[in-house]
Amino acid sequence: MKKIYLLFFILLIPLLLNSYIFEVDKIESLIFISSALAVDLSNNYFDRQIIEPPTNLELDALDKDDIPFFDRIGLQPYSSTLKNFSDYSAYLAIGSTLYCLYENDKEVLLNNLLVFSEIMITQSAIAKWIKTLTQRYRPFMYDKSVSYDKKKQRNSQHSFYSMHSSTTFAAATSGYYYYSINYGHNFLMGFLLFGSASATAIFRVAAAQHFPSDVIAGAVVGSSISYVICKYHQNKKIRLSFGFDSVDISYRF
Repeated sequence: MKKIYLLFFILLIPLLLNSYIFEVDKIESLIFISSALAVDLSNNYFDRQIIEPPTNLELDALDKDDIPFFDRIGLQPYSSTLKNFSDYSAYLAIGSTLYCLYENDKEVLLNNLLVFSEIMITQSAIAKWIKTLTQRYRPFMYDKSVSYDKKKQRNSQHSFYSMHSSTTFAAATSGYYYYSINYGHNFLMGFLLFGSASATAIFRVAAAQHFPSDVIAGAVVGSSISYVICKYHQNKKIRLSFGFDSVDISYRF
């Protein structure tokens, strides 16, 4: 009977301690989210003021030889189909992350969503402003079959760095961070999260939307932002690791 009670207690522990993974001061979090959102939205105005469309002569003068050798693989034919695939894989990465963060406890779920919102808005604001300040041409700008009208859109100068890559890797990092603390490291979950994020980056390059350095930079920045914010909110007192073969719990007074 004692063994049965012990087994029941071990199985119940993860459910009881889920709320201790993230500590969120809701007022502080809302102020942070509002500030980051203001920075993000302000870019919509300043981007229009700063970026000017290139002339036909400037477009005709673009030379593929000016692209660094390690980025030339990004000079692919423009593909709207592959571009759509990058959106689908991004939805999968974000959806998988939300699955990892979901909890039945409303208070826990709210904390998780606040942390996730901080991550998403912060990485978006930083990515948008870097795009505006660098004004790097996308790979399809070097494709002669693409119309001048498309090349003159502001978005055509938003190559560095990839927001799709930043968003999906930020999401994947937060999802796996939370999942691994709850249930331990899991190869299949890691593959689902980071595999879909990697697929998004690959599709962005294959669609001539980004150069390899764009998606790599996006992955590094997005993952770093996500890790720092998750680490900041992680409960400092209780640490739980629940795996198939072990349960580790620590409490710091």
